[in-house]
Amino acid sequence: MTPTTMTKRERVLRTLRHQETDRVPVYDILQNDGLIEHLAGERLTVENGDRVKGRAVARCLDMTRMPAGPRAPGLRTSVEGLTIRDERWTSWIVERPWSDWDGLLAWVRGEIERVEGLHYDRAIAEAFYTRMEIFQGYFGDDTVQVVESGVGLTEMYWAVGWETMSYLLADEPELVVSWLDARHRAELRRVEAIADPRRILVALPYDDIAYKGGLLISPRWLREHWFPRLAQLTDAWHARDTFCLFHSDGDLWAVMDDLVTAGIDGLNPIEVAAGMTVRDVRERYPTLFLTGGVDVSQLLPLGTPEEVRAACVENLRATDGRGYFLGSTTELHWEIPLENMLAMFAVAWEQMA
Repeated sequence: MTPTTMTKRERVLRTLRHQETDRVPVYDILQNDGLIEHLAGERLTVENGDRVKGRAVARCLDMTRMPAGPRAPGLRTSVEGLTIRDERWTSWIVERPWSDWDGLLAWVRGEIERVEGLHYDRAIAEAFYTRMEIFQGYFGDDTVQVVESGVGLTEMYWAVGWETMSYLLADEPELVVSWLDARHRAELRRVEAIADPRRILVALPYDDIAYKGGLLISPRWLREHWFPRLAQLTDAWHARDTFCLFHSDGDLWAVMDDLVTAGIDGLNPIEVAAGMTVRDVRERYPTLFLTGGVDVSQLLPLGTPEEVRAACVENLRATDGRGYFLGSTTELHWEIPLENMLAMFAVAWEQMA
């Protein structure tokens, strides 16, 4: 018999195991001022952002990541030497610390050396836990925080840009693999330091390896260099009793078998605009728990509440209410009308009525 009420952690854990719950859990990222202020009942500012967003998260989500509030606008320099502009919920690179090919190669080699020197001791782990506990305090309940755990590729191509990355792959393939390996081994050291199933129920191994039209990089390269490292990362989390929710935008059909073989437990965000649907993924890969699948590129910002509701109901029917977290295909951003987000939440909440 299914309990009529569960804590969020209980609901999440049962969903991870494909067990019956009192209602579908909701997993998302909040980056919409109007929604946050509506749920928290308080104006959102940079100064109070973590607390006010935390209060809003508690009122609509069972599981989340990226819990921090909005950033103050301005320029900053990253540890990699990149000049980055922050604007509330987003940021982008405005200047890179090289001007020619030789400078780029020298920078990459310097990055490999820097990442190789990263160490994660007990003090770093305790600081990480303290930050998690601060946000847990803002939630005021047991909302589950998902911890990001990158394989390493995304940060590489984000730093240099995809055009430059393509030249590196063609002209300096060994350097690219060395860079990926350095980042990957640093992440394994981080996992060893912070992994704790009492605090981290779900980890998010990630790399955006696809776009709406297909893979960003060849399947052959991914299978030779990237998938073995993903498998090592999922093994490291599994050894510490943590579920692995893999994240990549885009059309992943060409490598879905590889992802499953690499040991992922779940898939996010199931980008509808790229031809991924909750129904199709569930039919082909029934052992995966699924999160997302409510289109955030067209439906949520441009559709009607009725259309949003219909899409949510379809996803629940496709999964028979098990092993599925209702949510958007990445985040609830600043261009989505309030009524559409509330329509999505209502589909979950009405199950409790």
